[in-house]
Amino acid sequence: MKENDYTHKPLLTKREREVFELLVQDKTTREIAGELFISEKTVRNHISNVINFESSMNKP
Repeated sequence: MKENDYTHKPLLTKREREVFELLVQDKTTREIAGELFISEKTVRNHISNVINFESSMNKP
């Protein structure tokens, strides 16, 4: 096996991190959507993914 076969997947996607970083800057979903050139629904989906990921990490 190659050395890079053991690289692990990032916990959040690049886009999820971008959305989350803007969210913690107190930006609205509309502002985030405009800045990233995506729909507000896509922003909400990314936020939901981050929240679901966070809650799954806190389960016993």
